[in-house]
Amino acid sequence: MTERAAERNSRAWPRLQLAPVAALLAGLAGVPAHAQQVKPHAALDTAQILIGQQAHLELSVTYRVDSGHVNIQWPAITDTLTAKVPVLHDSHVDTILPDKAKDPYLFKQTRTLTITSWDSGFWAIPPFQFVINGDTVGTEPLLLTVHTVAVDTTKAFRDIKEIYTLPFSLMEWLREQWPWVAGGLALVAVLTALIIYLRKRKRRPKPLAPEPPKAPLHVRTLLALEALQQKKLWEQDRQKEYHSELTDILRGYIEERYGVRALEQTSEELLAALRLSSMPSASRGQLAQVLRLADMVKFAKWKALPAENEQAMSTAVRLVQETAETRPDAPLA
Repeated sequence: MTERAAERNSRAWPRLQLAPVAALLAGLAGVPAHAQQVKPHAALDTAQILIGQQAHLELSVTYRVDSGHVNIQWPAITDTLTAKVPVLHDSHVDTILPDKAKDPYLFKQTRTLTITSWDSGFWAIPPFQFVINGDTVGTEPLLLTVHTVAVDTTKAFRDIKEIYTLPFSLMEWLREQWPWVAGGLALVAVLTALIIYLRKRKRRPKPLAPEPPKAPLHVRTLLALEALQQKKLWEQDRQKEYHSELTDILRGYIEERYGVRALEQTSEELLAALRLSSMPSASRGQLAQVLRLADMVKFAKWKALPAENEQAMSTAVRLVQETAETRPDAPLA
């Protein structure tokens, strides 16, 4: 091989070595940008705490929505990350826009875990495994350092102090118990109002039921005469009782019909008073027959004939029918 050919070969060798690198870079350039950028991230707000203190672990995934759909599956998180690191609170996943004004297509999913530890030491938090567009991607592992509370061993131990009882304070008690006090007072007020209402309601007179309309005077009198006839008193040799009831019914009718004190007067006094009333003379004559027969039976021990007893009833019925009120406003039977 000549010296010139060897020189050409030496110049071409670096080019052959750089060709695969260039091809690889060209292939990577064709990969969507968001496939390289979508990576979960985990961060602690503090890596060192005292026993029982809390730390916040933030998990996040930042991605763009203008470069295609991004499917993110979060890992399942229980109430403990490790045996030494329990989870006190889980905010669950929230989606935000970190810079909405400048880049509205940049999205971020975040999730904050509140953790603690009750044992001192260095506790590793393992990576969280995400599935992004079908690929499993993990976060970086974290280390949580838990310190014990510093104790000054140069000082002597002190006994536990006795329980100190505070003096009773009404204001403090009311400040603590005011919901119960207010509720009790409200209940007493409601019960008092209810008792007062029930007492007033009990004292309130009940509305009286309306009385049924009263039948006309002549109808009531005729019904009373019919009831007397149904008793069949004179057929049972009770003539005195029969004539007493008959004349009482007639006297009551006359007293209410003509305004004469018929129940308190003798037969003669009643007939004399009726002369000044509007009662027709024929009706006064019918009444005189009934009253005189009744006086003879009641006071003279007169035994009336059956025909006389029947005639007294017929005369009384006719007297009522003939003297019944016939004014236009008078109620009808």
